[in-house]
Amino acid sequence: MRREVPLIITFIVGMIILLAAIFTSSDGSPFTLKIWADELTDWVIIVSAFAVGLASVNLFRIHGDIIARQRPGWINSLTLLLAIIVFTIVGIIARVGSNEFFDTLNQNLYDSIISPLGAAMFAILAFYNASAAYRAFRMRSLEATIMLVAAILVMLGKAPIGELIWSQFPSISTWLMDVPNTVGQRAIMIGAAIGGFATSLRILLGIERGHLGGTE
Repeated sequence: MRREVPLIITFIVGMIILLAAIFTSSDGSPFTLKIWADELTDWVIIVSAFAVGLASVNLFRIHGDIIARQRPGWINSLTLLLAIIVFTIVGIIARVGSNEFFDTLNQNLYDSIISPLGAAMFAILAFYNASAAYRAFRMRSLEATIMLVAAILVMLGKAPIGELIWSQFPSISTWLMDVPNTVGQRAIMIGAAIGGFATSLRILLGIERGHLGGTE
């Protein structure tokens, strides 16, 4: 019963939300399933809040153990936990109360810490993307050669110097982005949708049980 009950709940909730998007009443007003689906959708927010709380407890448990045993990198764990505590307290006081000091402090914490760290992360990812592009664009096959030529044409069309070299580079870049790129993106989205539907169907039917903590 420990696994059967969650599977039954998952099936019922999934079928309600799925069928609510298909069946409506003849006069155009929401069908009963639509009302239930909207109510269940609101419950997603509550479940998500509990999930965040559970993840926070697990985070404190793991990094607290690292700090207590002073394992390598425990300073980073301590910094992480202190940051979570400070940001949580300041954010709650700024949201609940009307203290101008905490409102300003909350905004300064975001502008001075989170925003620069985000910029630094994306700057590091730029080097990773450049390395990945170098490996992907090496002309080892016909497909890689086509990708390399298309990437060069797109970059020349988007860069100001490209239009100075040849006035048609921007038009070629726009066509590559609007036609072949759009076709590829749609194919990827269709494949992802089919994969998501297949996975959802396996979960609804109880075939996929990895979310229950096991593979059986």
